[in-house]
Amino acid sequence: MIFVRIVDWINKQMSRLIGLSLLVMTIVIFLQVMTRFVFTAVDIYISIPWAEELARYLMIWIVFIGGALATRHAKLIAVDALVFAVPKVPGKLIKIFAHILSLLFYVCLLIIGIQWANIGLTVRAPVMGFSMIYVYLAMAVGAGLMILNTITLFIDTALNKKDIRDPTSNEVNTPNH
Repeated sequence: MIFVRIVDWINKQMSRLIGLSLLVMTIVIFLQVMTRFVFTAVDIYISIPWAEELARYLMIWIVFIGGALATRHAKLIAVDALVFAVPKVPGKLIKIFAHILSLLFYVCLLIIGIQWANIGLTVRAPVMGFSMIYVYLAMAVGAGLMILNTITLFIDTALNKKDIRDPTSNEVNTPNH
């Protein structure tokens, strides 16, 4: 289905964005460590006051976008012991119910994220000085992607007749164990 392919393409771009963010964060933290410990050991005093702030903001985006990507393949932290301990049909129903509850949580997160983004319009980053809307939007964007990916998970699982308990497996639905 085209919808699933579009969402997967968006996720691929988000994955690249996460990789780039991790690279930038690593470089910035490396420079911060160099200036704080290595250079000062040889009496060179350089300061990078924005390094920790930038790394923190990148980490916030990485967490929310990464959570959204994990949602697509049901890779968020979960306790699946019960889902696989009961027969297949009740296990599937439990898993579907869990995804629906998660979906409701993501909707709440989206609403709160939008409220926070509005607050961010009036707040500025302490060191870097830009509007905090760019940081606070991470919650709303991540929640929106989580909603999109959960819906895509349901569609992909239904269309391809995957087992909702483990949608990443290639095993097609089989009779009860």
